Amino acid sequence: MEKDSQSEPRTAVGWANAIAMTLEMQGKNSALLFKEADIPYQSTSDPSCRVEAHKIFHLMQLAVKVTENPSFGLQVACNFQPAHFHALGFSLYSSSSLHDFCLRLVHYFRLLSENAKHYLHEDEEHYRLVIEMINPKASIESLDGWIGAIVHMCRSIYRPDFTPLKIELERPAPDSHAEDFERFFRAPVIFSAPTNTIYFAKEDMLAHLPSGNSDLARRNDEVVIEYLARLDREDIVRQVEAKVIELLPTGECCKDRIASLLHISQRKLHNKLEQKNTSYQEILESLRSNLAKQYIEQKNVSFSEIAFLLGFTDTSNFARAFRRWTGVSPTQYRDQLEGG
Repeated sequence: MEKDSQSEPRTAVGWANAIAMTLEMQGKNSALLFKEADIPYQSTSDPSCRVEAHKIFHLMQLAVKVTENPSFGLQVACNFQPAHFHALGFSLYSSSSLHDFCLRLVHYFRLLSENAKHYLHEDEEHYRLVIEMINPKASIESLDGWIGAIVHMCRSIYRPDFTPLKIELERPAPDSHAEDFERFFRAPVIFSAPTNTIYFAKEDMLAHLPSGNSDLARRNDEVVIEYLARLDREDIVRQVEAKVIELLPTGECCKDRIASLLHISQRKLHNKLEQKNTSYQEILESLRSNLAKQYIEQKNVSFSEIAFLLGFTDTSNFARAFRRWTGVSPTQYRDQLEGG
């Protein structure tokens, strides 16, 4: 039966770009494999292009076959570039901590692929980033490549010698090249595990990153949210987020205005958000809280400016809201950042 290309999960073409780069570095003709996988070779130059997931999986399997290397995905991991991930790539690379980096994956991974979801859990002694595959047809080598890419990016923005505490993979150990996994991750790798999980030490997760740039991250987050709103035209949460970000600095951000811009009634907006287990107020509070922290990290932005950018009538209202979100005042939060 022919696949329904409109309903099938899609993936950003940046994945194919990284595969092509890895193949060419090994002297393989990537153009021939692209043709066999039915992926237009020229599409790799457009980071906003998305292709059917099964074609990317097929391309990865063809690459594994031609290289005779079941750990080929780990080699691909080292060839992902920020531009492969649209605006999210630049947002990830300008995160202020690995914690912020992981939260962006949790919130925005759908821009890159519809094949997985990410969950971040804090335990007493460590953090766990869990990658749940929601497409049962996903190739295990593609997942190898993505988990490897996460660790590789952490090394790029944090420390080249960064090592996770442990890696758990649902996949079975490969018949050959199994040693490549521990060599790549520099950490214990557990195969046939219940989940796909990266374990982070808390001190690594919360350390300030030398490449951190809150202003750049925030601006790219806005591009990501706007892009997702266009991508997910039926996703009311993304649409509301995009409108809130647009209207906050105008002082005209309210439920009535958002509903009007989306061409629906307030009641219908309320009902749609309720079906998503959220509300306009929850979305507003979450965005204001996250943006406030990013603004405060920029030392040249005053609290009065932040209050204006977030749509508060004065600084005292902003300060009260910020204490409600974080338990500390804006001044204390900035002092903690400078002291850390």
